[in-house]
Amino acid sequence: MSLSLNVLNHLGLNLYSNVPAVLSEAVANAWDADAEHVDVSIEPEEERIEIVDDGHGMDLYDVNNRYLRVGYRRREDEERPNTTPKHDRPVMGRKGIGKLSLFSIAETVEVYTTKDGEEHAFRMVVDEIKEAIGEEEPGNNAMQPQSYVPTRIDDFPDDHTEGTKIVLKDLKKRVHTAESALRKRLARRFSILGSEYDFTVTVNSEPIDITDRDYFHKIQFLWTFGDDRYVDYCRDAKLEEHEHRSSTTESGHEVEGWIGTVEKPRDLVEDVPGRGSETDDLNKISLMVRGKMAKTDVMEDFNDSRMFTKYLVGEIHADFLDYDDEEDIATSNREDMVKDDPRYQELLDFIRGELNHIANKWGHLRNEQGSEEARQIGVIDMWYESLSPDNREQAKKLFGKINQMAVNDEDDRKELFKYGVLAFENLKYKENLEQLESTSAEDAGKVARILDDLEDIESTRFHQTVTQRLRVIEKLQHKLEDNTLEAVLQEHIGEHPWLLDPSWERTAGTDLMEDWVRIDFTEEEDEAAGRLDLKHIRTAGKHVIIDLKRPDYTPTRSELEEQTEQYRETISSLLSRSGRAEEPVEVVFVVGIQPVDEDNDEPFGNPNKSLDVGDARVQLYKNLLESSREAYEEYIRNRPEAGRVSRLLNEIDAGDTLNEN
Repeated sequence: MSLSLNVLNHLGLNLYSNVPAVLSEAVANAWDADAEHVDVSIEPEEERIEIVDDGHGMDLYDVNNRYLRVGYRRREDEERPNTTPKHDRPVMGRKGIGKLSLFSIAETVEVYTTKDGEEHAFRMVVDEIKEAIGEEEPGNNAMQPQSYVPTRIDDFPDDHTEGTKIVLKDLKKRVHTAESALRKRLARRFSILGSEYDFTVTVNSEPIDITDRDYFHKIQFLWTFGDDRYVDYCRDAKLEEHEHRSSTTESGHEVEGWIGTVEKPRDLVEDVPGRGSETDDLNKISLMVRGKMAKTDVMEDFNDSRMFTKYLVGEIHADFLDYDDEEDIATSNREDMVKDDPRYQELLDFIRGELNHIANKWGHLRNEQGSEEARQIGVIDMWYESLSPDNREQAKKLFGKINQMAVNDEDDRKELFKYGVLAFENLKYKENLEQLESTSAEDAGKVARILDDLEDIESTRFHQTVTQRLRVIEKLQHKLEDNTLEAVLQEHIGEHPWLLDPSWERTAGTDLMEDWVRIDFTEEEDEAAGRLDLKHIRTAGKHVIIDLKRPDYTPTRSELEEQTEQYRETISSLLSRSGRAEEPVEVVFVVGIQPVDEDNDEPFGNPNKSLDVGDARVQLYKNLLESSREAYEEYIRNRPEAGRVSRLLNEIDAGDTLNEN
């Protein structure tokens, strides 16, 4: 064997990082050797892998001048045709470097081969190869090829009577991949497996077939190019739509394969047996050339972030990328294509056009499906039937958008449908306002109906808001009990002060006002004052400064009085400059621990009531949350949902579904 250290490192030791990719090179060599059976045996405990084929094997000339010749180009060998002699297969090998990939995962490689009764066996060891060709040192030309002679093996196995047997020993990493996972990954790397190709590959004696790819049963919508046999693989209750597409590129090259979409993006994420929490992402369109994977995912070459791409999986077969009489456009690791090659660009143009078609068709199909799914809920079906034709079409699109969203379970999707109905009613709200403007005062009945609809939507919308706020407050109360409130306060309450007091709504102009009266403190000052956040709101005609203290901070009376004076002086000065000195200002401290009187170091005031400190008000977090919760609960008690929209949402919550028959 003649090679340089640079070649060994880049095309051998560092070529691949996973077992399936390496084994694919060995399987491809077996295909080129006219093998009909290839068996891969994995022995994890012994750190050993065997690949045995029944191909034509090698004699001494083949071993020395072809197999051990790094860079041997099979397709340029005038003594050998570019198709195999027995099965007339187009050969996969081209660069003559695939054999080096074995060193990516094994320190020792043993080869046993026989042809026409001639038997040969030899061993190659990475450390011995490095020693023979010379370690790379300063001044040493690592590009200069050096010779390495493998070690002859005298003991030839009696049971190996044809073809080639490769044994990988001293594996560099433990083979954790379970048999089922390895079978699946090999199945996805080849499209020439099975009796129709006279090529059977087994893993530990268990045959691999196309169903081991394990994604056809997940396909919901399918587009095929060329051969429609993929439809048969998808014959399952899951497949809902199939379309046969043109398979010819602009220059007339033939493309085969399929592109499918699944129902949910999580269908394309699968656990890897024996690899803990590791998962495989199937959200890819693989490129196959001459029956072997040439690129894991062509979608990498598209800057396409449209929603439908998250649902895609497929295989594109483009043998025109590897014609014998044209330049090789595969990269050295055989895992990618030369991007700017005109042939590859033509393929990308073809795929781009198909993706645009699929995007439009997928959107329509998902809209139809979303509408049907939503209407399985009886009250939504009745609501849908009550709409005008134009509004029905808009509602169908709305349900389609909801159907495109990834949700964890169907209860979540039902919740989305519920809020979709509410959102649609909100859109109709604007229509009602426009109708009100165009309705004459004499038509009192129509005006009354429009106003009733507006009131119904308004009350329903606010009722939903109050209900959601109650849920948030209850969660905050649990956080308070768990002593994990501080992080939540910092993230939420500063931006949503209504959680502590319903009257503290953010109103128009608040952000501008807050910037205007911003009071800056250093981090050290904030820490010393126990200050978590400082907010300004304007409510009921007055300015309210809210000082949120850390829940675990204990303030003193004099400290709060001093801060109150500081806040008032700063804001009053700013208001005076704009001629608004008469506008009232209130200071509120929100604390987690009752303040103490520094004279006796004892808490003062009633912990269940608001405390007055000088010219300010002091509230405990727990009291404010409880008061806020009671206020929202009282609203709900006094304003029962009785309108049409409210009843509709409640019935959707109840889950009144149609019978499917």
